[in-house]
Amino acid sequence: MTFVQWNCRGIKNKKIWLKVPPFSTSEFWVFQETFLKHEDHRLCSSKNYFYFDRHGRPGGGLLTAIPKNASGRIIPTGFSHNFNQEILAVEVHFQDFHFIIINLYAPQGLNIENVKYFFDSFSIPVFIFGDFNLHHPLWGSNRSSPLSNDFVEWLQNSSFILLNSSNPTYAAYTGSASLLDLSICSASISHAVDCYVSDSNFESDHYPVIITWSILDHTPKKIKSLDWNRIMSNSATVLTTNTRLHDLTSKISKVIRDNTKFITLPAKNYPPWWNLSCHNFQKLKILFRKRALRLISESDWMKHKKYAAKLRFHIKKASRNYWDKICNITKNPRMFYSMLNRIYNHTNQEINTVNLILHNNHYISNPVQQSNLFADFFSANSVKHEPIPLDYCEDSNSHLNIPIHLQEVRQAIQKTRNSTPGADGITANWFKRLSNTDLTCITSFFQEVFTTSYIPEEWKHSIIVPIPKPNKDKTKINSYRPIALTSVFSKVFERILIQRITHHLLTEKKIPPSVNGFLPLRDNQLAVYKIHTAISEAHSHKKYFIGISLDIKSAYDTVYIDGLIFKCLQLGITGNITKILHNFLQNRTLQVRWRHTLSGTKPVQKGLPQGSVVSPILFVCFLSDFSETLDEGVEYSIFADDIFIFCAHTSLDHISKKLQNTMENVYKWCNYWKLNISPEKCSIADLSKKKLPSIPRITYAGFPLPWKQTIKYLGINFSKINQNGIILKNIRSKALRKINALKSIAYKNYGPRTKDLITIVNNSICSLFYYSCSITNKFSETQYKACNTIQTMALRVALGLPKWTPNIVLMKIAGQEVLSEKIKRLAAQFFIRQLANGVHSPIYDQNYNPSIKLIKRDEVMLANLFTELDTSTDHIIAFPDTIISRSNLCEIFLSDFSFQNKAHPAFLIKDLFEEVVCKEFQDYHIIATDASKSHSFTSIAGISNLQSFVYRIHPINSIFTAEALAICQALDELSVTDKNLLLLTDSYSVLQALKCLTIKSPKNFVPVESVAIGIKSNDSHLSTLRQLNLTNKSFDIGKFESLQGLITAVVSPHQQMKLKDLCHDKQGLI
Repeated sequence: MTFVQWNCRGIKNKKIWLKVPPFSTSEFWVFQETFLKHEDHRLCSSKNYFYFDRHGRPGGGLLTAIPKNASGRIIPTGFSHNFNQEILAVEVHFQDFHFIIINLYAPQGLNIENVKYFFDSFSIPVFIFGDFNLHHPLWGSNRSSPLSNDFVEWLQNSSFILLNSSNPTYAAYTGSASLLDLSICSASISHAVDCYVSDSNFESDHYPVIITWSILDHTPKKIKSLDWNRIMSNSATVLTTNTRLHDLTSKISKVIRDNTKFITLPAKNYPPWWNLSCHNFQKLKILFRKRALRLISESDWMKHKKYAAKLRFHIKKASRNYWDKICNITKNPRMFYSMLNRIYNHTNQEINTVNLILHNNHYISNPVQQSNLFADFFSANSVKHEPIPLDYCEDSNSHLNIPIHLQEVRQAIQKTRNSTPGADGITANWFKRLSNTDLTCITSFFQEVFTTSYIPEEWKHSIIVPIPKPNKDKTKINSYRPIALTSVFSKVFERILIQRITHHLLTEKKIPPSVNGFLPLRDNQLAVYKIHTAISEAHSHKKYFIGISLDIKSAYDTVYIDGLIFKCLQLGITGNITKILHNFLQNRTLQVRWRHTLSGTKPVQKGLPQGSVVSPILFVCFLSDFSETLDEGVEYSIFADDIFIFCAHTSLDHISKKLQNTMENVYKWCNYWKLNISPEKCSIADLSKKKLPSIPRITYAGFPLPWKQTIKYLGINFSKINQNGIILKNIRSKALRKINALKSIAYKNYGPRTKDLITIVNNSICSLFYYSCSITNKFSETQYKACNTIQTMALRVALGLPKWTPNIVLMKIAGQEVLSEKIKRLAAQFFIRQLANGVHSPIYDQNYNPSIKLIKRDEVMLANLFTELDTSTDHIIAFPDTIISRSNLCEIFLSDFSFQNKAHPAFLIKDLFEEVVCKEFQDYHIIATDASKSHSFTSIAGISNLQSFVYRIHPINSIFTAEALAICQALDELSVTDKNLLLLTDSYSVLQALKCLTIKSPKNFVPVESVAIGIKSNDSHLSTLRQLNLTNKSFDIGKFESLQGLITAVVSPHQQMKLKDLCHDKQGLI
């Protein structure tokens, strides 16, 4: 079901356009400014029309058209005649669906106070389409008015959702563009509604907005059922036989296909978490209920009650598991809209596709032809360059080319996400279910690949799924971005290579500190802070500061492969590993999956593969020598393909010459390495406090770079004036859009629990402020109040509380820390972490000299913090040396022992535990750890049969940090040389992080041969034992990156307390 909303600026002379898409393919038309009078009411015989004619004025007029097979009536609005407000409300009945379309035109801006009670009065789904003539940051405007502020306040507190909030819909004759035509719908149906703005204005000054409601397009829900027992049994047979390398993937794929069934459910709007167990128990419940009523059977009624109880259990379990996964997705704030799409698409996988694709001014409707068009488009940049003679084995790096160890494979599998598999259909779950024997076979296969440098063809084949860019015209091929599905076999093998390459780049200091991203300790927050400190330094010394942001055109897709391998050799990545990378990147193929069809296979000869795990780190290697382009005095910062070049000096002419020389060098460098920079998409800005006497002309390849008022780098808008205000405005507009979208799942009857919504608010909305906390911690009190307002607005949506709920009550119910206070706390943690990292932090260059200087306000803040803590920087736990270790062996045992039952009394747990220890862990040295957190302090403790420790750390640390620190401290202090360890702790989340032991992690070594870690399922009893068998007497404490904020200040370590005072109640084993 499709709607077209359009301010047509007179429809009589544009009737010809109604015969072409999108108008000819849409069931409903909603037009404003039709300029029609009563005698003009004949446009098209295929629709029923409802009009609001203009009354004695030059403009205006509304038209709503519905299909002939639909019925409708005009709803009286009761509004007095008003030239600034035209409203046409139509109640529609169409194919058993009942909804309302409100058509609106307000030439001087809509006053929501006049109409909000009318909008809120309906109990059925409502669409509001119109030319509102309002400006607000929520939909991308740089300004706002009292009318728009009132409208946004109503929108945030109503049950409506704004659908289009980015692309402009109006183009003025001056060339400026703005979004004036808004599309709004009820939150109850927003999960099935999508919209985009057309690229053509069809001779009007407004662009049509196309809205799709997929309620009529629900596809039957299919549930995949896999017989994992048979799959793993048959897979073991395949792995243990002498299967040739190129046949292995195809045989495993066949085993999985033969033991996979798809069950199609009846046409019904099932919740997204509905699974096979829910379906089966629902059928049994209904079956025995009907039988009990028909036969009046007590036994059948008891069975009905039994299956009803099991259905409730599985519904609860499935729902919680689903929303837990959704919350995990939102831990990355950039995945918020992907999370929404995942929820929206569960009923209709084609909600984001269209039936027509425009190509050479012709509309293509055949799915096969469309998929081939996409395949041609995504492989169009594939031009093979002249090869470079390469010597892979010169000065071969033996450390990078040692045989693959079993533990490397384990670690790679543990880090692989359970995402959609490639063409072979082998999922990450299959790898995670492999036995030790099977893993040994997999390791030998990987070693064969490593030794022979032969990459199976299946590993180099990708399935491309086109995903529409937000609010782009879906009829255009370039409005889609490719999402590549690659072989999980390949991903696991790539992770092994990544671990080795990353360790080499770090230990040998091959990557300059100004190159950030995809390396430990080099996050985007530090890259942003470097620019911020450079600007502040220029301000304090009264210098000019000019910054340039460069845009690399199709960065990954245009990487010169032979040039990349040459650079890898220059970085010391030599030997067989380089040959494997070269073979992996060459002669790749792709197919496009579109509307249940597959395109033909297309070759790809250029660029880094989309969806590949190894691509990001290889791109870092490719840009590692970019510093050679910089003239003296010019600095830079790189994160992935975002490049920021800047120069500060007291002379503007000096800066101009330096930057121009740098741009010429960049042009030569890009030509040599086959990269393209789009000068029209680059930007240059003056970020100093001094007024420029003239505007320097900086060019790239002869094209002048466009000057901007602000310059964007890694999501932060840097500005010459009102820096904090610009940052707050940008973050606030993003947060308002997410709050608006959050209502689409907060109002659903099968939606998440309240705590899930609060988690999503923290992960996706409040985290926008956390990301730049090293800058936003300098906000004024007024700006902090604006931040807190965003937090309370989001929490009200999550909790469903009215706007008059006091903030103190709201925060108490949500159990949340005030946003402004958390920003300050996270900023303090950020700076302490950099001090703890020491020379390992990118704030120091290769010569261990500081490359980033803290600005004065941050120095004062840190000094005050340490004064309050009554400590000094000497008490910061230092970052340990990074040493490679691949000999760890990890296994997880869940509820395998009799004492792991919370229903047992404490004395029974003690007896059962002693029995297990005598039987299973007699030769182990037992250590127990715990942590406790209150408002005033946080404490950690560890105890063994020989000694104990108790430390108090500042409450700025989270309980997760404290638990992790307790484990690390226990391994450091309480372990016994040449003695196995049994470590008992109740922190499952920490052990989940410790599971991913990678060479990216900072490491300490404990002289033990093996460790068994026991963890608790809840606050009272142990539920899991995790055993790690270590050779070479080395143990990797864990991944500091995963243990966020693990490196922090330890306060008053001399303050001792009894262990029982630190532990929770009923922790008898401690």
